[in-house]
Amino acid sequence: MEKLARGLMLVDDIVLKINLFVCSCLLLAAVIVAGLGVIFRFVLHDSLSWSDEASAYLFVWLTCLGAAAGVKLRAHPEVRVLADRVPAAVAPLLKDFTDCAVLALGTVFVLYGTDMLALMGSETATSIPLSMVYPYLSIPLCGGLLVFHSLVRIVVSHLAPQAQSNAALVEGVSEHL
Repeated sequence: MEKLARGLMLVDDIVLKINLFVCSCLLLAAVIVAGLGVIFRFVLHDSLSWSDEASAYLFVWLTCLGAAAGVKLRAHPEVRVLADRVPAAVAPLLKDFTDCAVLALGTVFVLYGTDMLALMGSETATSIPLSMVYPYLSIPLCGGLLVFHSLVRIVVSHLAPQAQSNAALVEGVSEHL
């Protein structure tokens, strides 16, 4: 069972690294597009009609993918009042509960995000000849990543609880960042 848990953790780490690479590329693209918009507007006095909208869509994608990476790395803020005061035997159940809550949120993103894709299928962006499916695709994709990371964490915590410790998680955060 521990071998399966380690395999799942390896796949989870690979998905995270791909996600972080894509986030880096999105951030770079957003900075370049926004910079071009500023240069064209204030230096060349000839505004780009598409830079603001493109920056917004890049930022939406960056936010969604970054949220999924934050779930994997446990980098989101948390209130530890209850978690620090429960008995040691209850702490794993509380962690499972929070992971199940994130899993449920991801499921909502997937279900309603795909409905949103169906609604936006024929719409196009205002200043870019781009289907609105692409910006809205970030929602179900983010939900799928939330579900995936949460499921892996739950399964690994039950298959091999010793395989994933808090120290390794903290080291993993600095390793990925």
